[in-house]
Amino acid sequence: MKSGIQPSLINDPFGDPGLLVQFLLHKQALLFDLGDLSALSNGTLLKVSHVFVSHTHIDHFIGFDRLLRTLFGREKTLTIFGPENIIQNVKGKLAGFTWNLVELYSESLTIEVVEVRESGLLKGTFRAIDRFKLCDEKEEPFVDGLIVDNPVFSVRAAILEHRVPCLGFALQEKPHVNINKDKLQSMKAEPGPWLNELKQSILSSEPESTLITVPFRAPGGSRDSRDIPMGQLKSDLVEVFPGQKIGYVVDTVFNDRNRKKIVELVESADVFFCESPFLADEEERGQARCHLTSRQAGTLAREAGVKQLQVFHFSSRHKDCREQFYNEALEAFQGQPVSLEKRISPLV
Repeated sequence: MKSGIQPSLINDPFGDPGLLVQFLLHKQALLFDLGDLSALSNGTLLKVSHVFVSHTHIDHFIGFDRLLRTLFGREKTLTIFGPENIIQNVKGKLAGFTWNLVELYSESLTIEVVEVRESGLLKGTFRAIDRFKLCDEKEEPFVDGLIVDNPVFSVRAAILEHRVPCLGFALQEKPHVNINKDKLQSMKAEPGPWLNELKQSILSSEPESTLITVPFRAPGGSRDSRDIPMGQLKSDLVEVFPGQKIGYVVDTVFNDRNRKKIVELVESADVFFCESPFLADEEERGQARCHLTSRQAGTLAREAGVKQLQVFHFSSRHKDCREQFYNEALEAFQGQPVSLEKRISPLV
């Protein structure tokens, strides 16, 4: 397995924007934006641990209620990241319901909300057991765009210009280590906690001379152990796969400031999911509405050196122009006219 994550658009490119990222090695999923979630099962939504909201226009936030209803009554923590005022947006949503029956539930949902501001990260917490009253507000530094960093993944955000502050995101999957079971068996080593120790040593970039105590099955059924350098074990037993990088940008105007931020944010991404509400000849219209054209999306992807581009969030005015969106983006991405055999591909 070369990647442990599976990103996919939630809706058709003409529907509400949203990205689901599922972790194949964990029962975990991430959501980028909360538009229409009707395409997702409750089972999928129950895996969601983090939500990254670009901004709270209705097509990016209407799905909050569906997610809340699915998770309510569960012992779970949901973390939501969004632009300035996202705490008040969530507070307003929660205040629209009556919570007099929460005491009847044995399990309690906690929602942690993080506002991404130029000045720092503002955090607030809502707990079902407290009838979702806002508490525990605190501020933390916002350094180098980093908003999440854990053993499985990290996420960076950039504050972009729309009609309101809007966030772009870059997800970086952490490298993962696979043990070759056939080679482990052939060296007659016993499985055990030392394998996790080996994985952590590799992921932590410890010196290859670091000794790992390995238990062996000796002749006659007895057991023995030897200290073996981590570098040797890595060479003999291990495959290390670099994690995927996923970029996600929606609802932003094409100007020099945004252009620089987006290119830096999604640089070298494996897949870049980028909005494209307008066609190439509608640049003036897109500028007035603070959105990108298909050509501008392709240009950003080319300048950032991404491997694949997925354009979406097409204007419903152009229901018959699906192929044109893809082809214009691909032509700008390649920097040359599109050959016939490469046309009409949703992933370019």
